[in-house]
Amino acid sequence: MNRSVLVVIIIAVILIGAGGAYVLLSSDDEGEKKTYDVRVGYLQGDLHQLARVVASDDEINGGTNLYKENGLNISTPNPSGYLNGGAVMDAFAAGEIDIGFLGAPPAILKSLNVGTDIIIVSKVNSEGSSIVVKDGINSFTDLKGKTVATPGVSSIQHLLFLKVAEENNMNVKQSGTPGDANTVYFVQIAPKDMKAALETDQVQGAVGWEPYGSDVLQSGAAKLLMWSGDVWPDHPCCVIAVKRSFAETNPETVKMFLRAHVQANELIDEAMSEGSGPTYDRIIELATQFSGRNESVVLSALAHMDLDYRIDANFDDYLKDFTQSYIGLELIAEQKLADRGYSNVTEYVEALVKTEYLDAAD
Repeated sequence: MNRSVLVVIIIAVILIGAGGAYVLLSSDDEGEKKTYDVRVGYLQGDLHQLARVVASDDEINGGTNLYKENGLNISTPNPSGYLNGGAVMDAFAAGEIDIGFLGAPPAILKSLNVGTDIIIVSKVNSEGSSIVVKDGINSFTDLKGKTVATPGVSSIQHLLFLKVAEENNMNVKQSGTPGDANTVYFVQIAPKDMKAALETDQVQGAVGWEPYGSDVLQSGAAKLLMWSGDVWPDHPCCVIAVKRSFAETNPETVKMFLRAHVQANELIDEAMSEGSGPTYDRIIELATQFSGRNESVVLSALAHMDLDYRIDANFDDYLKDFTQSYIGLELIAEQKLADRGYSNVTEYVEALVKTEYLDAAD
């Protein structure tokens, strides 16, 4: 055989072999599961957000948590949790988080007033807040001249407080500011600290998320005046919000995050329906660890909320109502709608709520 021909053949064999090796290596690389980095914010000890806690747990899912199983690398700049939904929105504005768990009203309040550009992509829970009061107070009007703890102005609990005050023709002022005989005062206190504030008579009422309402009731530090569902039946409370630019740039990441959220909800629903077993026990253990409250309090709390990810017409209607309430209370100027490019409340809510990511994940 001609020597030059032999050299050509040898080179061709080497190239083919290298090409084959490249194909195999490329196939292996492509077969690896892609990971997505996500920075997440959430509220302190809020059992409304139990699905996030469950999705983060390795033990409950056989060694790999649901977020990791869906290719997500989760981090948070505030592991202890944010004080209220307004603080979560501030974290969005500061560029600290990509996805957040918070109440729908603070998402509305700061997206319009401040222009923090987020979208709402999933529900987290319905109901699950309460107004509790000390002995001797038998109606909301009995709170005239007294002080009520709320998680802060930028919280759904504070909006509930304002709503009930308005229905009873009462004025609301921050503690320490002048008022009249028809005024009820408020002070910002983290829900986990509300029981202590009631016990020391720093406040005479409190509005908080679960499990801290149930904790107060079981301790005897206060009694129930009303559940949030008595004012807003089946109302959405916490939601998952995403920075709009992040969702548009990383739609697959948002989809996988919501897939883990759906899976966690399904796992919780099945375990709670069974009422016993290893998964049930682990969920209750996680809930007690996250909230810092005992099993009895946790079980009471879970009985007073509905954990659900689905968005329906009722969800949109309530968000319109929350927005209109803020406008009526003059906490959002109606001009803000136009400033943000919306002609009315309906148009704003349609732009705020985006269901396509959840549809793709479910």
